[in-house]
Amino acid sequence: MPKLLKSKGGKQEKKVIHPYSRKAAQLAREAHKQEKKEKLKTEKAVRLNIIGEKLQWFQSHLDPSKTEYTKKDVGELIEKWPKEDRNNQCK
Repeated sequence: MPKLLKSKGGKQEKKVIHPYSRKAAQLAREAHKQEKKEKLKTEKAVRLNIIGEKLQWFQSHLDPSKTEYTKKDVGELIEKWPKEDRNNQCK
């Protein structure tokens, strides 16, 4: 009986997986886990970006001559914060 020819390069061809097999369930779980991880990663990046923009706004509106701010000064600075952003922040 003749021997079967092996594929060149030593690479194995992908086997077909039965849709109800344990391996298929494992691959589906792994894919779902990766999607969830990517979603959380993008959501966190968006959240941090928003916080960074807020901090940049406050930093750009600080008076460089002042070293300390009172509660009144901080309250005035917050009142300068654009109203659209305050409304979005409350949501």
